[in-house]
Amino acid sequence: MVKIGVARDQVEAAIWRDALQQEGINAFIKNIDPLTALPYVESATPYSFEVFVPASDEKRARWILGLPAQPDKPGGAAS
Repeated sequence: MVKIGVARDQVEAAIWRDALQQEGINAFIKNIDPLTALPYVESATPYSFEVFVPASDEKRARWILGLPAQPDKPGGAAS
């Protein structure tokens, strides 16, 4: 699994995951906020949801989400 981006919040992460799953790519969301005990509890810290996909699907997943080939900012949004 490789990290393709960091979503602003749980809603954005879920949208990314759903979009990828509709295209046949399994995605995993990891909450990296150390103050949140449960993995899918809403975090008060922005950019605390990392999104991972299988390495073999990384390029296609980035294309589907409109993310740059290599992330350079939180959120991974293309500028």
